[in-house]
Amino acid sequence: MCAETTKERIHCNECQNKTLHKLIARTDAADSDENTGYWWTAQFDMLQCCGCQEVVLRRSFHFSEDNPGEADIRFFPPPMSRPLPRWRYDLPNKMRALLEEIYRSLDGTSLRLPMMGTRTLVDMLMVEKVGDRGSFKDKLEALEKAGYVSGESSKVLDAALDAGNAAAHRGHAATQKEVHSVMDIVENMLQAVYVFPDVAKELRKSTPPRTSSTAARKAVSATPKLGKTP
Repeated sequence: MCAETTKERIHCNECQNKTLHKLIARTDAADSDENTGYWWTAQFDMLQCCGCQEVVLRRSFHFSEDNPGEADIRFFPPPMSRPLPRWRYDLPNKMRALLEEIYRSLDGTSLRLPMMGTRTLVDMLMVEKVGDRGSFKDKLEALEKAGYVSGESSKVLDAALDAGNAAAHRGHAATQKEVHSVMDIVENMLQAVYVFPDVAKELRKSTPPRTSSTAARKAVSATPKLGKTP
């Protein structure tokens, strides 16, 4: 439990919510330039979640030329806009590393970098599964023919790829909602290709086999009827 005088409610990446935190350490820093008259001060607070015990560093930076009372406040690690999927470890190492980089850019509230990253991620998958066949459209068609995606899923994936192309080549900055929609589409495709097949195998192993209709009829006929002696 946190002491009454130290608790403060801030975002916790582990709890994925605003939770009570206690201050466990604090240090200050300052500097100035005699030639320009500029100065800055900074306060560093180490805070610990009262629930999961995760620790975060908060930096409050004041610069002499900023408006009075304004501070540049940043958290390390920054607040996560969405949690990393647990199934990422089922991906090939290079794809998992890129997915984690994309998430770090999401944490920094970037809008173009995640779109470019997802585009690259899809390209890596297509090259691995169907080879380098020229344009994105050609590879996407080959992916569909190979049975990795359905016709409808191919259209959805094409929309996500086009959004990534717009970010990379046309300077388009998508909205936060659009970025998360693209992340949903790409992650769904990664799961379909790398995760769900193994999940399905495990389910089949643990699911009892069906009884044939002939065997079922024999079992019913062999069952004693109520009120009758077998």
